[in-house]
Amino acid sequence: MVTDIEKVIESEDLDQDLFTIVGTSEENIEKLDSTPYSYWRSVWKNLFHNKVAIICLVLLALIVFFTIFGPMIMSHTTPGNPILKDQIRNLSPSSEYWFGTNDGAECIWTVIWVGSRFSLVLAAVSSVINVIIGLVVGGLWGYIRKLDPILIEITNVINNIPSLLIYLMLMQILEPNFWSMVFVMCLFGWLGLASMMRNQIIIIRNREFNIASETLGSSTSAIIIHNLLPNLVSIIVQVISGFIPSCISMEVSLQYFGLMDADQVTLGKVLSEAAGKDYTAYPHTLLFPALIMMIITVAFFYFGLALADATDPKTHM
Repeated sequence: MVTDIEKVIESEDLDQDLFTIVGTSEENIEKLDSTPYSYWRSVWKNLFHNKVAIICLVLLALIVFFTIFGPMIMSHTTPGNPILKDQIRNLSPSSEYWFGTNDGAECIWTVIWVGSRFSLVLAAVSSVINVIIGLVVGGLWGYIRKLDPILIEITNVINNIPSLLIYLMLMQILEPNFWSMVFVMCLFGWLGLASMMRNQIIIIRNREFNIASETLGSSTSAIIIHNLLPNLVSIIVQVISGFIPSCISMEVSLQYFGLMDADQVTLGKVLSEAAGKDYTAYPHTLLFPALIMMIITVAFFYFGLALADATDPKTHM
């Protein structure tokens, strides 16, 4: 081939100054002109080009930072003397008390971050357990057809039971502590992810690449892990992004009904105590904890949406 090109170039009809023979190389043949595609590189590239995702990530990082170091930055001990306690009750925000004080003469800055720390840890642990159960049950549910009628009936029964009533009953029976809250939140929390997993797996399990894996004798676990889950990452991330805000909302609801440990400071306790007092006269007692909760839930929601878009292979260039 090279010899033929050289003959053409050496012909009298062509200007030889316009051509340069560079020859061939086995190494150059194997090189690609473009950068090889990397799924996770594309994910992070898309994610960090999303300004909303960056803002939400910064907000969440600040929230986590203050839940750890906020009480150390500024902390005031509630005085035991009733006279001194009355003097600092319901103080407005100032240089000494940045978020003011509440009806119990507590520093709102301190109780917000202590309560947020507990609520975030509770939501994170519950979300991890829900995700693991949802992925396992959803993967088996969608791939093993014999489980389909059984789990569909279980889902129908659970969906027709008022879940809040069950949660209230369980919290009345169980001792109100961290792990009882985790148990209540994980009782039915995994069902939504499992159901969505089942529906998506049914859609993609009959595609050509999956049929080829079955024909070649791949095991069920290998097909679920290597064929199905990579195509479901964006959907899984989108569902997971709603777990933490929903867990925090549930904790606030149960705290409002007085079903949490009375001695444990949580974000729900701060909100419920503020809502139960005359917050119209002292709006800062409700405004600041409500604002922190709103930032946490909105930031998680929009960051989850951005991450879901970034993990969708269809958005990769």
